[in-house]
Amino acid sequence: MKRLFTILFMLLGSLSFLSAQQSFNVSATEVWSITSLMTDDNEAHFDITNRSAAVQTIRWERTVIDITSGCNSQVCDLVQCYIPSVSTKTFEIDPNFTGPIIMHFLNPDTLPEAGAIIRLKMSNVNIPEDSVTVTFLYTSPLSGTNDLPQANVKLFPNPTTDYFQLENADAVQRIRVFSLDNREVARFTAAPGERYSLATQPAGVYMLALEDSKGRVFQAMEVVKR
Repeated sequence: MKRLFTILFMLLGSLSFLSAQQSFNVSATEVWSITSLMTDDNEAHFDITNRSAAVQTIRWERTVIDITSGCNSQVCDLVQCYIPSVSTKTFEIDPNFTGPIIMHFLNPDTLPEAGAIIRLKMSNVNIPEDSVTVTFLYTSPLSGTNDLPQANVKLFPNPTTDYFQLENADAVQRIRVFSLDNREVARFTAAPGERYSLATQPAGVYMLALEDSKGRVFQAMEVVKR
């Protein structure tokens, strides 16, 4: 599947999350952007909608899972854009209102192979369990090509107590596993039907980076270890 050699947005599951939260929903939980080699600021976004008849206060929390050295990120919510050092803020959203949440991937030296995996948790301040996580993946094409595998790999079981497996994973060459404190805790070479063990890892949330045969991350997803 050809991708344009400009910033793209891949918004997956825009309708399947309408019932996941009561007070608000988001248009996607995975946002994929192919970064331009000609710009130092690449934007990607999703929309947030207040489904209720009352003003809601939403908190966002940004976690940088992996990022190329020399690059950075910053969040723009419905109120303002914040400097990269700001990792969490709250904002109010009016009843039945829809607006964009923007993540900027900053590549000031326009490094040709720059990328990042960033996790943004959105939650209702007054209803903490009313939350959703959005994953941003920024990928740079290599060697002048922008032909990347389709990001349609599925993971199961999730949550898991021991291992995970992948479906639609023919294009996956390597799997890197990150903890939410920015550490790579495991690495696997992909194989059909393989079970990938998390048995030695403590309970928690982990991010998988799926790489193709050229070493490009083309999909990122969460797995929960219980």
